[in-house]
Amino acid sequence: MGTFRSLFILAAGAAIGGVALIAYRISQETGKPFQEALSDVPAEAQVLFSDLKNRATEALQKGRDMYVDKQHEIVDDMQTAC
Repeated sequence: MGTFRSLFILAAGAAIGGVALIAYRISQETGKPFQEALSDVPAEAQVLFSDLKNRATEALQKGRDMYVDKQHEIVDDMQTAC
């Protein structure tokens, strides 16, 4: 029970800290007060996660392409050696 409570408090603290960090960044970029920037956090978080998803997708595709290229190299080397 104590471990669950500690993990819950840690996760809640991380979420609150993340929201505060995003709101602070918005307030610095736009000049809005911190309290007004809090209302923009959901939209900004959506943009951040979308960007993160796109970067991950691109990295995954790049890794797959590199894997296929390496497999072709290995096959070519094996055919040349035989």
